[in-house]
Amino acid sequence: MDGERASIVRDAFFNALGGIRLAEHDVATAVNSGENTGIGFCFLTGWHEPFDKTRLTALYSTHSAYVAAVKAATEKNLKAGYIVKADADKTVATAERSDIGKS
Repeated sequence: MDGERASIVRDAFFNALGGIRLAEHDVATAVNSGENTGIGFCFLTGWHEPFDKTRLTALYSTHSAYVAAVKAATEKNLKAGYIVKADADKTVATAERSDIGKS
């Protein structure tokens, strides 16, 4: 690329597309920049900004809708061999314990 910076293709939530999209990223609850810019340790790791409750409610009107989306993304990755069953179970259990979609 000789000094050119590659651009990152992003989804509607401004999260990077491509690669393996684990449920924690694919079922968006935040913006994860993944870009190494900024002050402090942001230049090493990027930044993370959680969605506020209003946006989460607009995306996932019920808790069961959020959990169903996590289960679908997790099952897809499990079937593709990207994750193991124990990690899939942990991801779903974490979604089930969350407050996302609850009033």
